[in-house]
Amino acid sequence: MFISYILPFELGPMAYNFYQNYRQSIEKLHQEFERYGKLGERAEYWEAENQRAKQEHEKIEAGLLPGNNRDLVGAKMQGLVRQLAQNADITFKSLDPPDSSFNTDKWVLVIQTMQFEANSKTLIAFLKALNNAKENLAVVMLNLRSHRKKLSGTIKITGFSRVPSQPLNEE
Repeated sequence: MFISYILPFELGPMAYNFYQNYRQSIEKLHQEFERYGKLGERAEYWEAENQRAKQEHEKIEAGLLPGNNRDLVGAKMQGLVRQLAQNADITFKSLDPPDSSFNTDKWVLVIQTMQFEANSKTLIAFLKALNNAKENLAVVMLNLRSHRKKLSGTIKITGFSRVPSQPLNEE
């Protein structure tokens, strides 16, 4: 009688619960395995994205004008434009002081305006030099006039730099 009571009412349900728990844990392991597999695939994707973002960041950083304040950045921009123009045999009429008044706490936009004389060959060489410069420079305005196979004009070139925030002077 003891066995006829224990077997169906105690051991049977216990064995059934054990079997159900075992099946659920196996199913849960399969689900976890699939989830970790997907996470592994995503990890490879995000690692590649992280590397791409770091390379893009390094490229942007390398293209910034050097200097730790607006005046130095403007002077660097002016010197760079002057050097590129001289290398391309551009004749300066005037080189305005760089405008670095467009800034935020951390960024400064420098605009360099230059009036020049050139021929088509030297102008193309100058524009290519601007495009190939290590610093990210962009021509935002080019105004040309032609007279007797000579070009004269005005060009505005922009560049960016990151400058540290100026500490507030405590009085």
